[in-house]
Amino acid sequence: MAQTYCPNCDEMIQVNNPRMGALINCSECGEELEVISVKPFEVDFPLDDDWDDDWDYEDEDWDDDWEEEEDEG
Repeated sequence: MAQTYCPNCDEMIQVNNPRMGALINCSECGEELEVISVKPFEVDFPLDDDWDDDWDYEDEDWDDDWEEEEDEG
């Protein structure tokens, strides 16, 4: 049985035959975790598929600021 620790609450997690990419829940805190390595057995918080949708590049003016700095320098 593979063992590791929850990155959220440090509770020991035990899984029979962990599979890469499998989603599991910590029995202590309920956090959803993704198996990121089988040997050694490691879990981490799953990546959010919509992470790039949280920030709309076109609505931000950071690009204009960058161009102004280049003109000054």
